[in-house]
Amino acid sequence: MNPAAIESHLRLVLGQWVIIIACAYIFGRLGRRFLNQPLAVGEIFAGILLGPSFFGAFWPEYFQQIFPASAAQSMQLLGKLGLILLLFQVGMEFEFSHLRSRTRTVTAVAVTGLVVPMLGALLIGPWLHRTFAAEVSYFGFQLFICVAMAITALPIMGRILLEMKLEKHPLSVLAISAGAIDDVVGWVLLAVITALATAGFYWGSLAKQVVSLLVFYFVVVYGIGPALRWWWRRLQAGPNPQGPAIPTAYLAVLLMVLFACCITTNSLGVFSIFGAFLLGVSLHQEHALVKAWREKFSDFVLVALVPIFFTNTGLRTHIGSLDGLTAWLGCAVVVAVAVAGKLGGCFAGARMTGLPVRDSAFVATLMNTRALMGLVAINVGADLGLLPPQLFTMFVIMALVTTAMAGPLLHLWRPRPHDHPATAPAGAQGMAPKAAVNP
Repeated sequence: MNPAAIESHLRLVLGQWVIIIACAYIFGRLGRRFLNQPLAVGEIFAGILLGPSFFGAFWPEYFQQIFPASAAQSMQLLGKLGLILLLFQVGMEFEFSHLRSRTRTVTAVAVTGLVVPMLGALLIGPWLHRTFAAEVSYFGFQLFICVAMAITALPIMGRILLEMKLEKHPLSVLAISAGAIDDVVGWVLLAVITALATAGFYWGSLAKQVVSLLVFYFVVVYGIGPALRWWWRRLQAGPNPQGPAIPTAYLAVLLMVLFACCITTNSLGVFSIFGAFLLGVSLHQEHALVKAWREKFSDFVLVALVPIFFTNTGLRTHIGSLDGLTAWLGCAVVVAVAVAGKLGGCFAGARMTGLPVRDSAFVATLMNTRALMGLVAINVGADLGLLPPQLFTMFVIMALVTTAMAGPLLHLWRPRPHDHPATAPAGAQGMAPKAAVNP
C-alpha cells in the first residue's frame, strides 16, 4: 500500500472512530440519565443504530461511504485490541475471595444459575438448530448456546452495584460470589468449545490442545504471574519507589508478556482474549498494580476502544435479517428462555435456601445481566461459525434485553435500609467487590 493510500485509509478509520466514540458516549450517558440504564446498554444500542439495522437500512449510500468493507478489518483489529486490554483488566479485577464464600445460598444460586439456563438451552436447541443453523455442527452449537444462556456479566454487575451504592450490602456480595462461580465455569466451557471447534471436533486434536492449554495455565499462574508480582513488589520496596505509577521498564515488559500470552493462546487454537484474561487473573493479588493499571489505561480503553467492540457487534447485528414470523418467534423464544432460565433459576435457588422473595428477586436480577461477557461469548460463537447471522442477532438482542431489564427491576426490588438478611454468606459483612470496569 503506497503512502497516499495509507493516508486515505487512515482518514477513513479515524473518521469512523470519531463517530463511534461520540455515539457511544452520548447514547451511553443518555441511557443512564433518562432510562437508568448501565452505560453498556446505550453503547450497544448506539452500535445497532450505526449498523445495517438502522443507518444502513435508511441511508445505505452514506452507510457504505462511512463504513465501507475496506475499513472493516482495521476497525475489527482496534476492537480486538480493546477487548484484549479490557479482558486483561477484568482478569486483574476478578475477586477470587468471593469464591471462598461457598455458603449454602451462594452455592444454590450459582448451581441453579448454571443448570437451569443450560436445561433451557438443551430444550430449545434442537429446534433452533433445525430451523436456523442446520449447516452447523449440532454438538458444537448445542454446547455453545448452553454457555451463552448461562453466562453472567460479572463486571457490569459490580458497576451497577457501585452506581447504586450497594456494593457492600450482603445481598450484593452473595450475587457477586455466585456470579464469579458461574463466570469461571462459563469461561472454562467457552475455552473448551473454542478448542473443540478449532480441532474440528476431533477428540485426538482436542486432547493435545487441552494438555497444551493446561501447561500454559500452570506456566502463567505459577511462573509468569508470580515473577511479575515479585518484580512489582521489589520496585515498590526499593529506594526509589514509583508510588502509584507503573515504571516504564515494568510497563514495557508487562505489555510484551501480555501480547505473548495472547499469541500463545491463539497459537493453541483458543482466542487471544483468553490469554489476556489468564494473565490478568495471575496478577489480581497485587491491588496496587491493579489500581495503577486502571488509573493509567482504564479510561482510554473504555472510552476509545471498547465502544469499537460494541459497534462492531452492532454492525454485525442485522435486525432486518429477522424477516419472518418464524425468525421473530425464535428471537422471542431465545429471550424468554434466557430470562426464565437465569432469572427464574437463580430466584428458585435463593428461595430454596430461605432467602425472602424480595431479596431473591434482587439477586436473580443481578445474575440475569449478560452485557459484556454475553457479547464476548456471542462474538466468539460467530467467529467459530457456530452462530449464523440470524441467531447472532437473536442472541445480541437477548444480551441487550437482559441487561436493560436490570436497572428498573433492581430499583423495584432494591433492599430497604433496614434489611439485613440473615441468610447472606458467612463473612459477607464488610466484603465488597473490587471496583469493576465499566463495560
